[in-house]
Amino acid sequence: MRSNLLVFVFGILLLISCNNEDVSLFDKDADTRSAEATAALKEKLAAPANGWLLKYRPESESGSYNVILKFDTENNVNIKSDLGVNDGEFFDQTITYRIDNSLGLELIFENYSFFSYLFEQDQASFGAEFEFNYVNETEAGDLVFNSKSDVGQPTVIAFQQAAPGDVNLLGTAISGNISKMTEGVPTLTSVLKMSYTQKDVALYFSLDDFRRILSFNFISKNSTTQNGQKIKFSSGYTIDGNTIILDNALTGSFMGNTVSVSAIRLNDFSSTVTTLCADTVTLYKYTGTLDSNESVVLETSLLDPEGTDFDQLYTFFNAPIRNILKKDKSSAQDEVAADIIGVSDMQLYFTETQNGPLNALGFRIENPNASVTFALREFDYTIENNVIKFDFAPDYTLFGDTTVTVDTAAMNKYLDLFAENDNTHVYRYSETLFEFYNPCNGWGFYFFVNQN
Repeated sequence: MRSNLLVFVFGILLLISCNNEDVSLFDKDADTRSAEATAALKEKLAAPANGWLLKYRPESESGSYNVILKFDTENNVNIKSDLGVNDGEFFDQTITYRIDNSLGLELIFENYSFFSYLFEQDQASFGAEFEFNYVNETEAGDLVFNSKSDVGQPTVIAFQQAAPGDVNLLGTAISGNISKMTEGVPTLTSVLKMSYTQKDVALYFSLDDFRRILSFNFISKNSTTQNGQKIKFSSGYTIDGNTIILDNALTGSFMGNTVSVSAIRLNDFSSTVTTLCADTVTLYKYTGTLDSNESVVLETSLLDPEGTDFDQLYTFFNAPIRNILKKDKSSAQDEVAADIIGVSDMQLYFTETQNGPLNALGFRIENPNASVTFALREFDYTIENNVIKFDFAPDYTLFGDTTVTVDTAAMNKYLDLFAENDNTHVYRYSETLFEFYNPCNGWGFYFFVNQN
């Protein structure tokens, strides 16, 4: 009996002890607990003397940015990044932040910043973010966050305490110069050429500057693009100091030459001025070294090998008139519609008909009687590199409703802009879009292709 009594008394005391612990756990109201959690996260954010290093990859397919964040407890954060757009606007910014606590702690960058710029790209579909949920602190002391608004699997990021030398990872000079290289030519399509200095090999590629994706599309001899090969290789990249580091290495061989590119260290940056018709254009060049210690030259190219055989690949090209851009890159849609009544599209054909080949450029016109007329001007042509030259027939051929009268003078105005001085440059802007650019007047015409 005595033993049972002691067990009973011990159980009562243990229960009272547990209840007292529960009371101590919840002896603070929700607002107080929220304020303490917010203050604790602020203290963690502000603690490192050199701030936090973040390798920010907005989406799995993109490359990464180096970012250094230095917080204080007064809701200010200094953001250093290597995003080179807008003349280096995002290299060094101090903005405000806040910690919210609703269903959990949230870190929100309040002002327009590096994060905001990336967030708004591609009509806010890029996958970047400026609001993050706090997840936890790792045993190594990293602070883990995830994206608040990602559709599907949230992007997870880790703040690592920065070392004093980590600021040297920010390749601001490289990033700014790459922006000059991709934005310096008047076309919307940017083509870069990397040529080896000690062997006759050149690679043509494009850079998606904000996605940090490098895409190789052609390899040839440096001396000529004839007998070159199309390639399809893309990789995300990071800029570490003066080096572009690919997430995935390009390896292979071309005409007996081994090609291996996983990192490109960039050295001297220079520029030259060339003349395109009446305009002068600044072309930029970098000397560099590959991880194999081979010397290379990276330069802006007016030649796009992918624009050399478009006529063999596709039979029909269609450009809604909104895709006709003036020299200032604004759409000429209203002007074209006012000149050519009923016009909806500009069209380009390299096709076969019952009567033989049809090479023609012209317009699709919707008539007042609801019929459609295709007013096309046939041509012979030659292509040298990515420049096409036209020899137009004197008159238009009408298809569809042939009973209407078309304004040939108005249509010729735009065909002349398209083909002026036999200087129409062709660039492949994307998988389904080609850019036809005439440097003699600065106008660009953007045609979709049907790949089916």
